Amino acid sequence: MVKHGNTERHILSLFKESAKFSFKDQEYSILKIGKPTPRSGECKTDIYILAIDNNSNKKEFKISIKQNNADFLENKMTIERAKKIFGEDASNLLMRSTEKIKCAFENDFLINLAKYKRTEPNCIKIGWKFELVNKISGEKSSLLELSREQKIDIYAGTNLSIEKRNSKVNYEVIEDSGVANYILEVHSLIEDLNFYLDKMLEIEEFAEQQNIYFACKAINYRVNFDKWDGNRPLAVYCNWFINDYNKLDVEIIYNNPLKVKADAIGNNIRHILKTIGLNRDNFPEIKNMISDKVKMYNNQI
Repeated sequence: MVKHGNTERHILSLFKESAKFSFKDQEYSILKIGKPTPRSGECKTDIYILAIDNNSNKKEFKISIKQNNADFLENKMTIERAKKIFGEDASNLLMRSTEKIKCAFENDFLINLAKYKRTEPNCIKIGWKFELVNKISGEKSSLLELSREQKIDIYAGTNLSIEKRNSKVNYEVIEDSGVANYILEVHSLIEDLNFYLDKMLEIEEFAEQQNIYFACKAINYRVNFDKWDGNRPLAVYCNWFINDYNKLDVEIIYNNPLKVKADAIGNNIRHILKTIGLNRDNFPEIKNMISDKVKMYNNQI
């Protein structure tokens, strides 16, 4: 499998070597070329080209490279980013999306004593992060109902932060250089620039044809290591508590998407386990301390 960075460098080198190219029956000479780099994180443009045609008209080609084996469109979703993509109704859209697959969360193992698929033994569910993907990805995944404009923003990055939109190209800040206007799907590396140019599409044309899905991926408190994988915002999370009958109980929370992070839930679980005297050495005893609701959710115990 060719890495995305190698694909970028390969196509960038083909443009640099040619210095000129033909696109949609128009000849262009390259005036400036490089990879946009924001101050932090990533923008949507992988290759920036300022070119001039035979009539002295300048044109920017801001190319997003998409490998056919790449699933993720947005894999670090925050509430701020969600609002930029989906608008102020983002929270309701996320809630509607996760509630469509509510049974998938309730049928998950909230406590694992034994290894299950990729989940290690001795884990408690913290919650699930939210990702945008270009195909169904697991049981907690479904189609997102998006407008044409929302799809375009996901692929073009129209509503990225100003630092990412106005990225540097060869140490020079260029306005909107990080907002892509073309997209190129790459299946293999070819030593022919025209091969890629023939496949390059305007991003609006490409985006409106796409189905975009969401996937919720679990974050677990790993008791054996007293840790979890990052302080990610949670689309759905588990509110663990000790109930009036002195049993470990839980509510699965759907109505506060991406506003609670994994550290808050993980630290709560850590505190509860310490309070009831459980650790990695005696964690299987938890099966005697859980409520009927947890048993209903968790048929592994």
